[in-house]
Amino acid sequence: MYFDHQHFPLVWMRNVAPGPDLETDPFQQLEQLMERGHAFVLLSEGMPDPQERASEQSKALLKQGALWMKRNKAAIQRWIKAMIVIAPEPEAQAGVEAFAGNYEKFWGYPLLHSASPLAAANLARQLLAPSRNNQHNW
Repeated sequence: MYFDHQHFPLVWMRNVAPGPDLETDPFQQLEQLMERGHAFVLLSEGMPDPQERASEQSKALLKQGALWMKRNKAAIQRWIKAMIVIAPEPEAQAGVEAFAGNYEKFWGYPLLHSASPLAAANLARQLLAPSRNNQHNW
């Protein structure tokens, strides 16, 4: 897994790193992103299929993730605003929604879906926009 941060604060999760010279430890990459001191949103082209999530490698990564998450919980909740999955089909959207509650309990930030990359980027920008605190909402 690789976090493509070319368009930070929009960070795309990719299955494969673009080259062997780039850091591929996903937890170290997330730490580096959080060290920037700026909120960001994770985006993904899709959810892993159930067979992939059940693999031994996936289970080991999940265990490592749980330990990492406990050490970094405050930073995660402060800097990662959401994970948005591109899910154009209603079945894929339903799958994301079914998994969203457990995901948020585990990671501490919401799992959302969007029908297209453009819509996902727009949603991410809304999540990252500063809140408005005046009576006119501007």
